[in-house]
Amino acid sequence: MSAEEQSWLTAQQGKTYTVGFDPFAGMDSFEFRGKRVGLLHSLLADVRGQLGLNVVPAQVKGWDDAYSRFVAGHIDILYGANVTPERERIMRFTRPVWKYPYTVFARNDTAVQTLGDLDAKRVGFIRNDYVIGQLPKEFPNIRVQAVEFDEQGQGLAALESGKLDGFVTAGGGLEYEFLYTHPKLVLVAELRAITSDMTMAVAKDQQILAGLLDRYIAQREASIRDMKGSAQRLYNRKILRLSEAELLWLENSASAVVGVAEDYLPFDHFYRGEYRGIAGEMLKRIGDTVGIRFEVVSAPFADIMQKATQGGVDVVNMAKTEDRQKDFLFPHAISTERDIIVGMKSSAPVQDVYGLDGRKVAVIDGFWHEEYLRKNLKNPHIVRTADIMESLRLVRNGDVDYMIENPTVVEFYINGLGYTDVVKRGNTSKDSFVYFGVSRRQPELAAIMDKVIPLIRFEDAKYAGIQSVPALRNEANRRLIVIVVVLVLALVGILALVIKVVRNLAEQKARTQFLTEREHFLYTDTLTGFHNRNYFSHKAGHGIASHYPQAVVVADLNNLKRVNDSCGHAAGDALLVLFAALVRQQWPGGHFFRMGGDEFLIVLPGVDEARVQTELDHLRQLCQQTSLPDAPGEWAQPSAAMGYAMRASEEVSVDLCIAEADQRMYRAKASMKKRRTDVDADSLAAPI
Repeated sequence: MSAEEQSWLTAQQGKTYTVGFDPFAGMDSFEFRGKRVGLLHSLLADVRGQLGLNVVPAQVKGWDDAYSRFVAGHIDILYGANVTPERERIMRFTRPVWKYPYTVFARNDTAVQTLGDLDAKRVGFIRNDYVIGQLPKEFPNIRVQAVEFDEQGQGLAALESGKLDGFVTAGGGLEYEFLYTHPKLVLVAELRAITSDMTMAVAKDQQILAGLLDRYIAQREASIRDMKGSAQRLYNRKILRLSEAELLWLENSASAVVGVAEDYLPFDHFYRGEYRGIAGEMLKRIGDTVGIRFEVVSAPFADIMQKATQGGVDVVNMAKTEDRQKDFLFPHAISTERDIIVGMKSSAPVQDVYGLDGRKVAVIDGFWHEEYLRKNLKNPHIVRTADIMESLRLVRNGDVDYMIENPTVVEFYINGLGYTDVVKRGNTSKDSFVYFGVSRRQPELAAIMDKVIPLIRFEDAKYAGIQSVPALRNEANRRLIVIVVVLVLALVGILALVIKVVRNLAEQKARTQFLTEREHFLYTDTLTGFHNRNYFSHKAGHGIASHYPQAVVVADLNNLKRVNDSCGHAAGDALLVLFAALVRQQWPGGHFFRMGGDEFLIVLPGVDEARVQTELDHLRQLCQQTSLPDAPGEWAQPSAAMGYAMRASEEVSVDLCIAEADQRMYRAKASMKKRRTDVDADSLAAPI
């Protein structure tokens, strides 16, 4: 504490602070065995011990009385006010000591099963309750006709008589009392989005007091939780109207031994001294409701029953039979499901157990089914099994025709194991509910459990209990997993083989590509892209021995040496490339060879002599119309001496054709030189 807070507390010595509250709000404050007790009273006693502040409950008639007297300044602290903007203008609030969800009630003979079913219907509230304004904010799609009452009893009576469709009020344990005192009502919802916050509010000017109380609540959280649990148990004892003998049993003993047989999932499961499963969860909630401690022992069912009859076990989860009622008392059933008859999908439907006469029926050893079948069937054919797993296997293998079991148990096993071929084939009319049998040596315990069980919501306990038991190993999934593993291994093998093949192919491709590139460089003229003399010598015969008649053209580029000498080899190379491009343009389907230097060989498949002559003339025209960029004078245009020879079939030697074409080329070259000489002479003789 700060020095200011210490000083303030010292100054309050001898002063009493009154606390206003709702005296009808459930476990916070209630009358029990002639005393006013509850969470609030334990809380105030703890505040006095921790802070030395004398806080006492005020004498109030109800919540409206407490609230109005606080606002008027006649009460110092208000317990249980929700924070609202209007209240914050005059109050300071601590954090909540506890939060109670608002609850929704309806009659059990109506179609109202959820909050949404109350849309546009008449719903009762306590006058000026916080939830009236908060409900449309949290659930904007629900519009109710609000009817306000001064106290809860009036509202519940109106609901029970049919004047209302629903009633909404804060919890805090009151819901149990309402259900107990109004058996025609049912709890349909807990509005966890809207809570009754048990704050401790003070006047706006009491800043130090508000800070001390808020810090107390924060630091004593665990102790407050224990106080709340104790108050809840006492309040439950009150609303259950326990007899004096039952209360004395709780005060003097409040403990019992529970026997758990081998696992009977999902109802029974023993794990490290804990009773788990649906029955275990129900028993835990019974104990928490009124404060009973259950010690758990486990053994085979026959041993548990023997210990129970001898007084060593007080409670056993069992079926109710005439024989067992001699030794056990049976409180309300924890599950009211009747057992069903189970078989294969292909099995015939069965009308009650009478349809099992003469059929093989699997019965777990020690269960009530055997006794029941022997009494009701003329020719029972019973096959005893050790557990439900064995019964299911016998049904699926065709060794028995049917089995009898609790529907929740069957659903748990067939879903967990993946038995889609096992289904319900009939019902039983026998009272096959699930009970806790209580030793007749413990009549008070049996009576208390009989009063508590109806207050526990079985579906909630069922869900929590199923979560606490181990999941079954799905046999269908296991088979599927085996298949998947085999397939995965096969795929891995195939993948390894594919990788090896792909790697070999990649290596082979790389070698082939290397050889191809090597061959390309070996047989290709890099400047023009034509085949070279090597290619012609080693490969050309395969590439040109088809499509007759053929023309073999020999071309000798003019002036290459002069261009190289005068303009450089780059200009000469450009002249070669330009000529090669014109040749390709003229004969896109031809075979081209640069035989060396300025010599070219062209093979034209599928042409006659007239066409060759025409196309040679066309090539000469292309050369005359094409110039090298930036080339000097007469060397700007490519030109070549060309000769050709015709080849009618493959019997005609290529070499002879080349020789013939070569001679024609030389005659053409000589003619070109002569024409050039004549032109030069005429130029010299002309007058200047």
